[in-house]
Amino acid sequence: MPLKELKTEWTPKIEAALDNTIEAQDFESSEGVREMLRYHMGWASESSPSGAKGKRIRPLITLFMTGAFGQDPSDALPGAVSIELLHNFTLIHDDIEDHSPQRHGRPTIWKKWGVAQAINTGDALFSIAELSMLNLVDTLSPRATLDAARELNRTCLKLIRGQYLDLSFESAESVETATYLNMIAGKTAALIGFACQLGAMVAGQSDLMQSQAADYGRNLGLAFQIIDDDLGIWGDPAITGKSTASDILARKKSLPVLYGLASSVKFRQHWQKETLTTEDVSEMSELLVEIGAQARVRQASARFTKKANQALEQIFPQPNHYAQALFELTKVLLTRRA
Repeated sequence: MPLKELKTEWTPKIEAALDNTIEAQDFESSEGVREMLRYHMGWASESSPSGAKGKRIRPLITLFMTGAFGQDPSDALPGAVSIELLHNFTLIHDDIEDHSPQRHGRPTIWKKWGVAQAINTGDALFSIAELSMLNLVDTLSPRATLDAARELNRTCLKLIRGQYLDLSFESAESVETATYLNMIAGKTAALIGFACQLGAMVAGQSDLMQSQAADYGRNLGLAFQIIDDDLGIWGDPAITGKSTASDILARKKSLPVLYGLASSVKFRQHWQKETLTTEDVSEMSELLVEIGAQARVRQASARFTKKANQALEQIFPQPNHYAQALFELTKVLLTRRA
């Protein structure tokens, strides 16, 4: 079981590299920025539960992909750090845009320091992510480093496009399933796809192999988000730590909700109420099962899961222990119940 072994080996290295990257920045008389960055990344001692750091899945994927192609994962570490910092930049801004008061069981940056400073802190993370990606020049050629930095910015634009669509759904009367999939392809799948592509880039793989690695990551990301939508309504709160009513109460247009709005008059009638009761939410959840929305969601997640696994099998027909860890990680992420 190489996944457990390699996670144990590389997670502390990722954490140290993230810490060192932020500590290396000179904030001069603006040390408060560093304080906010350290708080968001989960390193501040005050009110920092064990899960405050996040799981660091994206940088692990980059390092495992690099190793799966036979390259030393350490060569990709600055890029893996960059990807995690970019991810956290989007989290800070998403929390502001979604008015989310908590993340990982504690106040978000904007709730603790205000919206203006939260925007500023997110912007700082974006800049540090750029600088970290450019540090790949220590192990890669200048041309390869430039290609990686260029792809980072292209990915960021995909994230922004995805977030635009997500925000626009709030006021849209109807959203097509294809539009929803386009949204999560940008907001969730694009960065995972780049995390995989970067591993192939660092390992000196061809454009075709980089594209195949990115395809695996995108399908992984699509399946991951659809499973998250499923758990948001039908997960076990004792496992997820989240009420199954919260997504519907927040009027979140997740994939099952879109199926409900398109197929059920009763569901739409509930949705249009000014205030939803516990009984309303329970009936809406049951309606989604009755009209086949739950089954369709699970078919969609199974479809993208199959594509991800097929892509990985095609890339690594004879997997080394890093590739085996990728297979294991894929299974863990796509069979999770939380």
